[in-house]
Amino acid sequence: MTDYDRDHSDAIVSAVLSNNKEKGIWFGLASLAGHLTPDTTFEYYIHTAHLLAGWQMSQAKLFMPITVFEMVTGIGYQTVNRQDGRAYNASTKQVYLDKMRGYLTNKIASKDSLFSYNSTPVNMACQQAPQNDAVDTQLSIFIHPKVYDVIALLEELQNINIDKRAERLQEVALRHAIAINEARQVYDKARQVFTDDRLFLSAPTGHKNQEVLVRALDRAYQMSIDEPARLKLFVEIFADKHNFKTSSIQFGIKSDQLETFKEFMEFGCKLIDPSHWQIRASSEQAVIDLKNKLGIDRKVRIGSRKNFHGYEVRVVQKKRKRSDKNLATTDQYYASSGVLKYLGCLLIVLIKHDNS
Repeated sequence: MTDYDRDHSDAIVSAVLSNNKEKGIWFGLASLAGHLTPDTTFEYYIHTAHLLAGWQMSQAKLFMPITVFEMVTGIGYQTVNRQDGRAYNASTKQVYLDKMRGYLTNKIASKDSLFSYNSTPVNMACQQAPQNDAVDTQLSIFIHPKVYDVIALLEELQNINIDKRAERLQEVALRHAIAINEARQVYDKARQVFTDDRLFLSAPTGHKNQEVLVRALDRAYQMSIDEPARLKLFVEIFADKHNFKTSSIQFGIKSDQLETFKEFMEFGCKLIDPSHWQIRASSEQAVIDLKNKLGIDRKVRIGSRKNFHGYEVRVVQKKRKRSDKNLATTDQYYASSGVLKYLGCLLIVLIKHDNS
């Protein structure tokens, strides 16, 4: 921005800093202004305070859990890793924001929304609710309304030795602003859902899956107020049908099973858009007939599973065949995304016991 070359610029910087090289540039500027410390300089020259703030922010080494980063921005692990391989620490599951600074700045400069949705996210719902709507929070059947705080609580507890989790529960709950009685309920429910050392499942990877999941959690919170009985029924059906070995759930062909299937799909399509669901049977025609018989949304995808007796339902994502070892018959195909299993297990943990 000036006519000075680099050597001349360095000479000016050296002269300005004088004896303050070790203390840094702000002490150098204070000295130039005849002040002992930068505090006095910025007190009298407040219009330059943004320089100090900008400098400090540019040097900040901020980081946050990948789960929180994805939920807030909608930017998944794959994007983070693609921008800078050093931005994500797999051992601590933290995203280092200074490594993502250029990417995040470009997102804002291009006027793209940095955040996933314009709707009020689950974590802000209670904070932004008007005083006269406080009763809505009380009517939710969730143990704790801030879903992402619950996820962060479980994530931290899972990283603690299983023998020490109970004794450290209060400490961790306090850190995530969750009342100890609520944290204990969440912890007890999670231990009931999983028979091993886990307290929750790893979130499905990929930006699109994160987008679907965040939208589903926002809707689930609202439904925990508006349609608690139907949400409970959906979760009860999932709990009865799910298997940790698969990402899908299965229904039989008897009339009572088909009625349960209809209930599950009707409410499921309210949580997750119909186009993300897929039903499979022994043939695609069998699925078409079932959809017509039960009045299932036409946007729900169909598929076949050879020699399968019954109906299988799952949430899917489009994938591309990249290896001959892949048994898919087409270059592009739909595979289970894992969203249904993650969402279902999390909702089991979130919903209160009937006697709570």
